[in-house]
Amino acid sequence: MTGTGRRARRPRLIAIFAVCLAVVGGLVAVVLPAASSPAAAANASDFQPGYLISDQNFFDSQSMTVADVQAFLNSKVTSCSGSNGMPCLKDYYAQSTPALAANSYCAATPGGTLSAAQVIVLAAQACGINPKVILVMLQKEQGLITSTAPTARNYSAALGQGCPDGAACDPAYAGFFYQVYGAARQFQVYIKNPKSFGYQLGWNNILYQATPPDNSRICGTKPVYIQNDATRALYIYTPYTPNQAALDNLYGTGDFCSTYGNRNFWRLYTDWFGNPLSQPVEGAYADAWQALGGASGILGSPLGGVVCIDSKYCQQSFTGGTIFWFPGRGVFGVPTLIETMWRNLGFITGTPGLPTGVVVCNPDGTCVQSFDGGVIAADSTGGSLVGSHVASAWLAAGGVALGGARGPELCSPGGSQCAQLFARAAFYTSGTQVTSVTGPIFTAWNTVNSSSGPLGYPLSNAACVSAGCTQQFSGGLIVSSGTVAYVIPSGIAAKYTSMGGIATLGAPSGPADCAASSACAQTFANGRIDVAASGSAIATTQGFYRAWAAVGLDSGVLKLPTGEATCSSVTCMQSFVGGALVGTTSAGIVPVIGQYRDVWMAAGGPTGSLGLPMGVDSCNGMNCSQVFQGGVLVWTPTYGVASVSSWFLAPWQAQGSGAGALGAPTGNSTCSSVTCMQSFVGGALVGTTSAGIVPVLGAYRDIWVASGGVTGALGLPTGVTQCNGRWCAAPFAGGSILWSPATGAYAVSGAVNIAWVGAGGAAGTYGLPIAAATTSNGKVSQRFQFGVISVNG
Repeated sequence: MTGTGRRARRPRLIAIFAVCLAVVGGLVAVVLPAASSPAAAANASDFQPGYLISDQNFFDSQSMTVADVQAFLNSKVTSCSGSNGMPCLKDYYAQSTPALAANSYCAATPGGTLSAAQVIVLAAQACGINPKVILVMLQKEQGLITSTAPTARNYSAALGQGCPDGAACDPAYAGFFYQVYGAARQFQVYIKNPKSFGYQLGWNNILYQATPPDNSRICGTKPVYIQNDATRALYIYTPYTPNQAALDNLYGTGDFCSTYGNRNFWRLYTDWFGNPLSQPVEGAYADAWQALGGASGILGSPLGGVVCIDSKYCQQSFTGGTIFWFPGRGVFGVPTLIETMWRNLGFITGTPGLPTGVVVCNPDGTCVQSFDGGVIAADSTGGSLVGSHVASAWLAAGGVALGGARGPELCSPGGSQCAQLFARAAFYTSGTQVTSVTGPIFTAWNTVNSSSGPLGYPLSNAACVSAGCTQQFSGGLIVSSGTVAYVIPSGIAAKYTSMGGIATLGAPSGPADCAASSACAQTFANGRIDVAASGSAIATTQGFYRAWAAVGLDSGVLKLPTGEATCSSVTCMQSFVGGALVGTTSAGIVPVIGQYRDVWMAAGGPTGSLGLPMGVDSCNGMNCSQVFQGGVLVWTPTYGVASVSSWFLAPWQAQGSGAGALGAPTGNSTCSSVTCMQSFVGGALVGTTSAGIVPVLGAYRDIWVASGGVTGALGLPTGVTQCNGRWCAAPFAGGSILWSPATGAYAVSGAVNIAWVGAGGAAGTYGLPIAAATTSNGKVSQRFQFGVISVNG
């Protein structure tokens, strides 16, 4: 042992604990053994230099019986060599142990031949020291607990009692019995004479290393705040504190300035007997504690013993709450969350009164517990009593799952209307009617400031169907589906409700999107509702919504709807700013956009000449087109949209439609008294009574039109262009247009044509024309490959 000191009084807590056990004794038929923390490997981060062991654990002289100590010694040495002439501690007997009279520090002890276990328990109980402390000290000082070959010196100075640093041991303490009894007594000397020793409760400068070896005092001291008598006694016995190097290598050695005595005491006690700061939990307290999960439960580890208050109740404190005992009622574990609220509400003399039930806690940290005055619901944010007006609805809605109360129940004068808010629910009463806001709907309501926000108060409970739940508020709706809910603002909500709500449109897919102009839109599982700044609401539903979504909704070509879908005997149609959606039996719902829509509607829409659309528009790199029952609308950047329909449709399609020789129309068809015609980028289609619709392509069309077209010298085409491998000819009523690679294209008409045909035409005397006809001095002349034909004009 190193250092000398004084003995202090035993803590008042021990005396109070004894009184409280006597009070509780009438309650519990069998007092259970102390429930201590299970032993586990020590962690240096848990080491507190000023609080090595609790007073309760240090002075618990009844913690082990002789049999317990013997079993402990046996467990530490399974095979003993005894090679130094001394038995192992488990086999050791102290011969002729003297009987000692009682003194001011220890009770009387009987003499006799005693085993090591008997000596340890005898000294512990006589001097009021925990036998676990003595076992740890025996290992700390001489390693006797685990030694398989102890020496006589090990037993003679077993606890270092009377062996100050740097000096010989006092022979009065030589021998195992005197070492154990003397050390136990010495601790009481320190406790009962506090002013006689250097270390006091509070701040102390404690050396890191002894002198020697630290003769130059290079290691210095550490300020340590000693918190209790047991820790003070250990520092008087071994007056050094471990430095960081000793703690960093908790099971090994540190550096020159490292000492290990108090470190090893704390480490060994932790490894063998559990947390040295833990407190015993006994009897009915232990029953309640274990029922709530023990040290790993909601109450955690004990902080002290039982304390009784004015004969009204007793309590034992834990890291996470308190166990209370009330006469005539029994014990109740109350976690800190509940206890804080309980005390804020007046504790046992306040509204809650005494507890009546076991606390119930959720994994999220919410706890509820019943009292005479109601149920307290609390979480880490706060708590209060569950109001009597809302209690039944609160319990039916999930109780503890709703989180802690966010304040007390508030009622109007007379109690006709009450309200109470919880972490995940709110309840409002009017007479006997209770309105609840819970689950995802409550979460969504909270995001808009609950009753203080635009939605205001709930008007009814949520109504649920398989698709989800709907709850009406004074400023709109909240609709949930699964675990998600969204607010539906009042303008959209009115339309949503009028259309059948969630049963028709389904649940919202997201929050409403409202612009600064007060225009709003919200998407649902089966549609969307748009509200203009004027307040008018338009619903786009089912297939129309899906077709609109396919082209980008209001960000796409259709933009916003201008009305809802309407149906006739032919089709259903919905108008948009940028076009229309039209339902067809073959293509489903098809968009008709921009100029297509304008031209189609000008032609009579679904009941006009073009009829219903047969599909969406398509583009080929030169033009775009959309097919209808009665024709095709074709768009080009130059000419806009024109219709190809009726007689002209099939011939145009025969030429390859917009990708063929004719290409896109440059305008709609026109008719005169003579014929009907439609112009295209690559030619024209002309109606004749004999040949039907005839295409006039490319240069043929240009020459024909330059000659006056239908009313010119050539007149109507009488057939399609024919080619023989050497030349091509397009026949007209008044002549032909001929082309060859060598000559190009020229028209032959009128009297020249008659003379030329009479001469055999292109295969006759003159061959192919190589220039256009000219008129001079009343004569018309035209040059050919093999001559000139000149006739009177």
